[in-house]
Amino acid sequence: IDGRFSALTFHFGQGGSSYFHFGQALSDDLGLSWQISVIMSQTTLFKDINAAVLRMVGITMGAVLALGLVSSILISALITIPLFRLAHGMSQMAVLKMEDGDGKGSLLASRSGFLEVSICESSFLALERGLKAFVRYVPRDVVKMMLTGSMEVGSVMVRKVVS
Repeated sequence: IDGRFSALTFHFGQGGSSYFHFGQALSDDLGLSWQISVIMSQTTLFKDINAAVLRMVGITMGAVLALGLVSSILISALITIPLFRLAHGMSQMAVLKMEDGDGKGSLLASRSGFLEVSICESSFLALERGLKAFVRYVPRDVVKMMLTGSMEVGSVMVRKVVS
């Protein structure tokens, strides 16, 4: 049996339908020659392949969307949680509650891995250290009045009697 194989595509008709022609020439020892042909429309041939490709594209797009949603939730949490801690620390500092639960350290428990948030946290920590040092030498009630805006800086002199 001869192993030659040929395939061609042809179009005909008004609609321009495409058909594939697969042909195989066969011959035997008795001198008989055969031509086996299969003609199939392109739509029929690729129907299952197109469905599989569409299914794979749909699965891939769904996986990409799900991965994007999960990663956006994680990234937003990594940004907003440190910002929430920073805002909470600032509100605590505004009322001069600058100690954490055990009475030592900073209002910020941990630092963010994002550069911009980390810069804000560093600025807050420097401000916190400065205000803690300021509160050591200036009475707390005067500092509270200055923070709330009910007193101008330098408008009050407080005398202390040292004995």
